[in-house]
Amino acid sequence: MKDYALQIQRIKKKLQEAKEFDELFRVFGAGNHRYEIHSPVTISDVDAFEKNYGVELPDCYKSFLLNIGNGGRSYLCSGAGPFFGIYPFGHHIDDLIHGKVELYLKNKCVLHPNISQTEWDKKLEHLYQDDISDEDYEELNGNLYGGILPIGSQGCSFIHALVLNGPYRGMIINLDRGELSPPKFSEDIHFLNWYERWLDEIISGKLITTSPTWFGYPRG
Repeated sequence: MKDYALQIQRIKKKLQEAKEFDELFRVFGAGNHRYEIHSPVTISDVDAFEKNYGVELPDCYKSFLLNIGNGGRSYLCSGAGPFFGIYPFGHHIDDLIHGKVELYLKNKCVLHPNISQTEWDKKLEHLYQDDISDEDYEELNGNLYGGILPIGSQGCSFIHALVLNGPYRGMIINLDRGELSPPKFSEDIHFLNWYERWLDEIISGKLITTSPTWFGYPRG
C-alpha cells in the first residue's frame, strides 16, 4: 500500500483550520457536516468489502478511511467533504448501478476525462429504447457505470464518485443521475489531492467568496 502519511497529516491539520476559518459554515454543505468525521474504519472492514465485491480500492481512498475517518453527521450520514461530504464506507454504492452491484462494481471503468457529448449520447442511446427489458437495462447500466464507486452527494441528482480501476484509477468523477449530462472528471490525480484542494480553497476563502458549485469540476 502506498504511503500517504505526510499528506494525511496535512489533511488532518487543514481540516481543523478549515473549520476554524469557516466558523459560520458558509461553505456549501458545511452546515450539515460541520467539518466532522467519525472514527476510521479497520483494515478488516476494508478487506471484507474488497473480497465481497471483487475489487481493490485505490490506496489514496483507503488511507483516508483508515487514518482520517468514516462517515459523520451530514446528509446520508456523510462525513466532512466537498458538497454534502463523503458517504460512510460501503453505503449508497447502488447510486449508479441498478441491480446486482457485485456483478458490475469490479468491471472496467469505460468513462474518461475527454468524453464528448456525441460519445456520451451514443453510450446512452440503447438504455432508452422503448422496448428495452429490465434485464437488458440493468446490464447496460451496469456496464456504463462499472468500476465506479459513489462516495458522496452534491445535492439533487449530482454525486461524486471514485474510479476503481484503469488509467484513471483513484480519480474523482462528477456525475448527474437526473439529466444524465456527460461525466466531469476532477483535474486532481487522486482522491486525497481532490480532498486537500477542497480544504485549501476553503482556507483561502475561495469557496466562501465565490459560488461553490464548481468545486472539483474542470476549471474554466
